Amino acid sequence: MKKVWAILLSSLMALTLTACGNSGGTPAPTQGTDGGSSTPCTANGEITLDSINEYLNTSADMGEGSMANVVAVVPISHINGPREESDFYAFVNFKYKARNYVKYQITYLSCTCRSADVNYWMTAYVELTLPESKKLDDAQVRFLSFDRDNGDKYTAGFWGDSNPTPAGATYDMFKAEYIPFFIDKDYAYIKTLSTVDDIAAEDYTAGEGRESLTLDTFTGSSVSSNNIIRMLNALMEYHGTDEYFSAE
Repeated sequence: MKKVWAILLSSLMALTLTACGNSGGTPAPTQGTDGGSSTPCTANGEITLDSINEYLNTSADMGEGSMANVVAVVPISHINGPREESDFYAFVNFKYKARNYVKYQITYLSCTCRSADVNYWMTAYVELTLPESKKLDDAQVRFLSFDRDNGDKYTAGFWGDSNPTPAGATYDMFKAEYIPFFIDKDYAYIKTLSTVDDIAAEDYTAGEGRESLTLDTFTGSSVSSNNIIRMLNALMEYHGTDEYFSAE
């Protein structure tokens, strides 16, 4: 998946140089003959994430109303073990709008401490609600998984980080203790989180069967736990671009 997206973005950059025009040139047309975008350029010859995403969903047989689901490139703020921040991109591989929620697959880079030949990416399967208020702050995490989907019928996610982490935390521990914490959390709360340090102990242990849990379990595995938070924030922001929230 990482290689495919790298090739795709390289191709888009090449198109930018040839189709968006050089300095002083006239921008190329942005509409194809079928009404879709023929280049990833805006009308004034610039290239933006919005124009790239429009191009991806209109220039091929992908996107709403086609055989393949909507895809998108979204910005994500990555954080590593030493708490160094980096501006990365994540890739929404799948979007499907149900009656009152949206299904997503999102692929992102989490662990960067391993050598390049095993720097595998994570793919999360996430369901986010479409609240009756039509306010993004009220949107909740309905489901979150790095393996099976909500019906336990298909494998929709992939845990690309170390299992176990160097500190000994396994994926099963994340799945049993950490990931369930985010279920039913709304964006108003999630956007207040940057790292695990922002989660209050009393919030983390709230709920049936969570009384004995502690975030200390994942102290030495902060890259995985922190970037799950970063991924949810990035996906929520993209979720907010859906026309459902246009009235905000």
